Amino acid sequence: MSVYELIAILGLTSYAIYQQTRCHEVVARTRFKLTFIYLAVGLLIGGMHLPSTPLAAVFPVISILLSLIVGQIRGRLTRLWVEDGKVYSQGTPLTVAIFLGLIASKFVLGTIAYFTHASDTGGIGEILIMLAIMMAIQAELIHRRAMRLEDEPVVGDASLA
Repeated sequence: MSVYELIAILGLTSYAIYQQTRCHEVVARTRFKLTFIYLAVGLLIGGMHLPSTPLAAVFPVISILLSLIVGQIRGRLTRLWVEDGKVYSQGTPLTVAIFLGLIASKFVLGTIAYFTHASDTGGIGEILIMLAIMMAIQAELIHRRAMRLEDEPVVGDASLA
């Protein structure tokens, strides 16, 4: 991994953690913003390479499954609430820890693939693309949860009488 790739992953990870820990309104049209940033940088840095052996194909499959599972978990655990008719969200220490754990797992998978000679083409680009998959799942799940919250009647609402 080059110094530039390391700087990119540290910068993007820091930005993602900042975005997760701040309170912000859930807005449908911008829900995939972070996903597109990670995807674009991942493609620019090196993207993904087709596996050359059956064993090499196992690693991206595991990585995609981890991204899908973690996206679901984080989407369900992100804190949502309604305030002044708007839905807000904020990550928790647990969702941040899960995010960091996913990043660590991507590095572990890449290291195992490298040392078992299953693949030496994986890199930071693949990690960022896999994180983008997780973020897309999470963003959509949060959006759907937010839509349900918007539809719930407010206790004490005069329009319910």
